[in-house]
Amino acid sequence: MKPQEPASNIPFVQPPAGETLENLIEHKRKNLEAIFDAVPVGLLLLDENLTVVRVNDAIRKMIGKDYSQIINRTIGNALDCQTIAIESNVCGSGQYCKKCPLIQNIQKVVETSQPVHQVEFQSRTHFQDRAVKPWFALSVEPVTIEGRRHIVVCLNDITVRKLAEEKLIETMEIKSQFISTVSHELRTPLTAIKEGLNIVLEEEAGTLNKKQKQFLELSKRNVERLNGLVNDVLDFQKLESGSMKFDFALGNIADAVKEAAEIMSPMAKKAGISITVEVEPDIFRSVFDHNKIIYAVTNLLSNAIKFTPAGGKVSAKVQLQNDEIIIAISDTGMGIPKEDLSKIFERFYRVKRPGKEIPGTGLGLPIVAQIITHHGGRIMVESELDKGTTFTIFLPRRPPADLDQLSTAGDETIEKTITQ
Repeated sequence: MKPQEPASNIPFVQPPAGETLENLIEHKRKNLEAIFDAVPVGLLLLDENLTVVRVNDAIRKMIGKDYSQIINRTIGNALDCQTIAIESNVCGSGQYCKKCPLIQNIQKVVETSQPVHQVEFQSRTHFQDRAVKPWFALSVEPVTIEGRRHIVVCLNDITVRKLAEEKLIETMEIKSQFISTVSHELRTPLTAIKEGLNIVLEEEAGTLNKKQKQFLELSKRNVERLNGLVNDVLDFQKLESGSMKFDFALGNIADAVKEAAEIMSPMAKKAGISITVEVEPDIFRSVFDHNKIIYAVTNLLSNAIKFTPAGGKVSAKVQLQNDEIIIAISDTGMGIPKEDLSKIFERFYRVKRPGKEIPGTGLGLPIVAQIITHHGGRIMVESELDKGTTFTIFLPRRPPADLDQLSTAGDETIEKTITQ
């Protein structure tokens, strides 16, 4: 193989008519070199000994060296590997080479002849003159040239993107911490205000006239709404950050659904809506977080009651189907427009109902969806305007494989119970 010459200014050459075979091959070689050199990401061609045979202009600019300082050197020497300078070892044989993503992936391709694609890594030993240790997306392909095995190494510098991602993550964490802090700080005074309003409304501080009671009850409702918003924001932040704890245990999920319906019965009665629970026989015990499932079901029942006119019906049905426990919450209410169905699980999204606006935070359904996801399940919705809506939860009977909260003994008990 001929030694490399800079090819950045080599144009595509059209051979004249009657050109010899040797000249045609030479023209083709120069055209291929021009293409290789013009590729905007770094390319290196190595032999089996990890010696650089060719590089393109992007690599030369990346490391700030001439071709003569790169060609016929091992890839570590060519890229100024700090480990080689410290250990005085051949590239690929040093102690730290075992941890070098670049060398390890190249050697993997040499040994297996299988390509490696888009491995992202931060170079901790190369390009030591840089203020920031660069990030690369690495792809390695085995090739055969003139009967000998070679390796094409593609190094795409993604440092700018990685730094932007790190900055975004940092910003999101600051935002999350700020929201959590503010929400926590709001909880204490809200509790005090709520208790104070209750004391006054119960006339422990003196008799109230009708108008005073009306204003105080309005204030209490607004405090409860604000308190609900604060709680929803905190819950959603915990779920998104993964800091919310789940207490998975063996139980009967039908009992949790019945409990949720009992909790919501006073609200349904006040709204003039009937609420029923139907449980099919043979609902086996399963693994779930009792309180979180009650939260999810009460949230769905609450929405069903809110959006169903007086005289309507709300039902909860529990059944077993294909090794899944299915909970369906249905109502005969307003329904959800088709264009909104795909968005209702987005945070803060609320369906626009001109003239029928109902207070809410827009976080209830996203929280429900997160809880179900943490159980290894899924949730679906079907709706028709002015006819009603059905939310269907699908939960696995067995715990997801990545739930390690239960002890080995507990797992054995669960398995015995489920298989009986």
